[in-house]
Amino acid sequence: MKTITLTSDQKEKIKIYLKPFVKYLEGEQFRKDQEDRKERVAYFQYDLPKKVNELSETDIDELVVKLWASQMWGNKQYLVQKVISDNGIEKLRHELKLLLNTSTSVAARYDRFLTEIKRLGPASLTEMLCYIQPQVCGIWNKKARQALRILELDSYVDPDKYRLSAIEYETFNQVLQAISEELKIAQFKNVDLLFVDYFLYEVSQIEPEQPLKPETLETFDHDEIRDLIQSIGAMLGFDTDTEIQVGHGARVDVVWRARITNLGLVTYVFEVHKSGNIDSLLLNLQKAKSSPTVQKVIAVSDESQLEKIKNESEGLPEEFRRAIAFWQVKEVQKVSDNLQVAMEVINHLGLVQGAF
Repeated sequence: MKTITLTSDQKEKIKIYLKPFVKYLEGEQFRKDQEDRKERVAYFQYDLPKKVNELSETDIDELVVKLWASQMWGNKQYLVQKVISDNGIEKLRHELKLLLNTSTSVAARYDRFLTEIKRLGPASLTEMLCYIQPQVCGIWNKKARQALRILELDSYVDPDKYRLSAIEYETFNQVLQAISEELKIAQFKNVDLLFVDYFLYEVSQIEPEQPLKPETLETFDHDEIRDLIQSIGAMLGFDTDTEIQVGHGARVDVVWRARITNLGLVTYVFEVHKSGNIDSLLLNLQKAKSSPTVQKVIAVSDESQLEKIKNESEGLPEEFRRAIAFWQVKEVQKVSDNLQVAMEVINHLGLVQGAF
């Protein structure tokens, strides 16, 4: 792949954030972060390869809990159990073994794992790749995406994208390599793409949060919103699933389930609408509502699309109209952000280890 050369303006933009980054590097937090980094890299480069053929549920637990991407989950044990139940131990062993095989291209391993393994999405996958090969693999997560926009490096890879293609991930890594060269020129030591990730995180923290593009039909990412809804439900204590059959002929994006003493099993159904026929969406939600456990069906989209869905639903039976609710994409993102902040505060309290 062609090496990316930054413009003089882009280089100057990076320099603006070097001084506050140095302040972070000189602080106690960086020392702690460095120890954490060494531990995670050692685990993925040395410990995991030794045990991958005989991986147990306890080992999967250890792997998932080590990921920064899992910190947003209030109940990490729930996530671990879902990773195991949705994929199976044998498949996890096989796919992790392939992921650890550095003789295969990064793009091929990235593409395969993202396709084959459920519940460990782009942030988790790229984080693992970064620990395995920090010289060539970076972490694609919300903070990195935010930093690319702040540094005006968003012309190479779209920060609004939740799930990059293999080619886009390679391009992103080339952008990080270009940033790393600027950090080396500035006399930073031991610069790899994990070090660059620390830089991007600090950039995202220093600058007031830059909003992504307005949530319109063209810009929001269906899979990202789907996964955010799933994680919100899990943080609230629901049993959650994505892409699941509910009722006869109704396959929906997300379900939340809970067993309530008075009502038995209660199910909430969510459909994220970005494209397609609105009549088909409403028919699918009606089919889902026919399941006796479904209490509410929720259409999720941008404001303009939700208005159209509301109008189209006006002529439907009153029972269904009472059961349908509407949730704007920007509100999904807001709830997710606030819950993540709450979980971070709870985690820092260090209450019962493993409970949150």
